[in-house]
Amino acid sequence: MTMGRSQGTTISVKVPIKYGEMTGRTKQRLRQIVGRDTRAIHAFLGVIEEHEDELLKGKKSTRIHAGELDKLTMTAVKVKEGYEQRLTVPHNMKEQFPRVSANELIECRQTAVQMYESYLELRNKNGRRASRPCKRLSSSRRIPRWVFSQRFTLRQHETSTARWWLDLRDSLDSVPEGRRIHDRLLIPLNVSPFHTNQFSRGEIKALQIFTDRKGKWWVTFAVRVDTPEPPDDDLPEAVLGIDLGIEKAACTTLLTPRRVSKTRYFVQEDKVERIKELDDLVAQLQYERHTRKNNATPHDDLAARLRGLKGKRYRVAKEYDRFMVSQMLDYITELSERYTLYVAIGRLKNIRYTARRGNYKGRRFRGMIHSWAFARITETLKHNLEQLGWPVDGKGARFQVVPESWTSIMCWKCGKKGVRPKQSLFVCHTCGFRTNADRNGSLNIARRLIKLTPYLRDETGLGRWATPPREKRPAPKAVRKTGSSKQKSSLSKQGTSSGP
Repeated sequence: MTMGRSQGTTISVKVPIKYGEMTGRTKQRLRQIVGRDTRAIHAFLGVIEEHEDELLKGKKSTRIHAGELDKLTMTAVKVKEGYEQRLTVPHNMKEQFPRVSANELIECRQTAVQMYESYLELRNKNGRRASRPCKRLSSSRRIPRWVFSQRFTLRQHETSTARWWLDLRDSLDSVPEGRRIHDRLLIPLNVSPFHTNQFSRGEIKALQIFTDRKGKWWVTFAVRVDTPEPPDDDLPEAVLGIDLGIEKAACTTLLTPRRVSKTRYFVQEDKVERIKELDDLVAQLQYERHTRKNNATPHDDLAARLRGLKGKRYRVAKEYDRFMVSQMLDYITELSERYTLYVAIGRLKNIRYTARRGNYKGRRFRGMIHSWAFARITETLKHNLEQLGWPVDGKGARFQVVPESWTSIMCWKCGKKGVRPKQSLFVCHTCGFRTNADRNGSLNIARRLIKLTPYLRDETGLGRWATPPREKRPAPKAVRKTGSSKQKSSLSKQGTSSGP
C-alpha cells in the first residue's frame, strides 16, 4: 500500500544559555524582552477570556478565531487593495505596548491563542477540570513567546566565550524611534555535539527563551525534521497489537492474514523495583515530616528532600519508558522490513477511575495505577514513528490508538466473556481457550484495528485475516448482567461440597 506524503514532524532541542558569560547590558535586555513578551501574552489572554463567546469556532468550540481577535486588538493602517483600514480597535495592543514590533505582537498573540486552545481542549473532555490560563499563571512567572525564524539567526562563530550564538531581534528602542532596522542581541549558547546532530536533521523553525525553577536560562528550538516517503514495497500486510500493562510493561502480538505469528513481552522489572524503593523512601519521609509537624519541630529539610524525590522519581520513570519505547521502535522497524505493518495500541480510558478508593483492590493497586504513565508511552511511540515517516493521523494512518474496553476479558477466538483466575491468565469456559491475559488483550486490540480500518477488511468483515469466526452476540453489558461463568462455577462447587 502506498503511504501518503509526509509533511515532516517537529522535534524540540533544548540548549542551555551561557548566562554567566553575557555582559550586564545583554542580561538586562534579555530580561526586558522576556518580561515585555509576558505582559503582552497576559493582555491577549485577558482579551480572549473577555470575548470568548465571540472568538470560539469549530464543531467542538475548541479553537480561537485569530482574525476576529485581530479586529479587537490590532489596528491596520497599511492594507492591501480591497481591504478596509482598521484605525480604532477596542483593545489597542500597539498603544499598550509601544516597544513591541507588529510581528512580535503577532507572535505573542499566537502564543496566547495556543495556550487558550489547550485550555479549551482540557475543558471539553468529560469530567476534566481545567483552570483558565489567566488565573493559573502567576504574575512573576515568565511566559516564553514563540519566536519564528524571521526574527532570529543561529550563528557559528568561534570565540573564547562560545562557538554558537543566537542573533535575536531587539526592538525595545527601534520601535519607539520608528527605525525600520532593529537592533540585535547576541546570546552565547552551550551547544553540544548532540544538539548539532539534532539541528542537522531538519530546519529550525522557531524558538522559545525561558528560565527553569532554578533560574537557569534555556532556549528550546523547534526543528522540522524531514521525513521522506518510504519506498512502496509489495509486502504482506500485518497488524501489531500492543497491550500496555504494569507487571509486564507491554505485550505485542503480530497478526497476519494466515496466522498469529509472534508474541513478545517487554518487562521492566528494574523499573518496578526502583520506583518501589523511591515510593518507600517518600512514605518514610512523609511519616517523619508529619511526626515533626505534630511535635512542633523544624521539618523544612524534609520538605526539600520530598520535592527533590518527586523530580527524581519522574526522571527515573521517564528514562525507563524512553528505553522501552526505543526497544519497541527497533522491533517495529525489524518487522517493517518483512511486512506492510500497522500498529494498534490500546487507549486506557478511565483506568484511573478503577483505582479509586472504595473498590476493595488495595493501596498497592491504586499506587501502581496512579504512578504509571500510559499516555506518555503512547505519545512517545507515536512521535517517534512520525519521525520515521509513518502516517499517524488521518485516513491512511498506520498507527492508531483504539479503545481497549473489554479487550482483556473477551475471548479473541469465540468472542464470549471469559474469566481471569489470576492477573496473568485468561480462561474461556465457552471454547476452552487458555492463554496469557496480556496476549489475549493484544490480539483483541489488533483485531479491533482491522475492524475499524476499511481497507484491511472486506465485505464479510475480517475476511481473509487469521481470526476465528464469531457469531452475532449481544453487547458485553448484557452478557455481564446474566452473571459470569466464574460465578456459576463457584456456586456449583459450593453445592457439591455441601453434600455428605
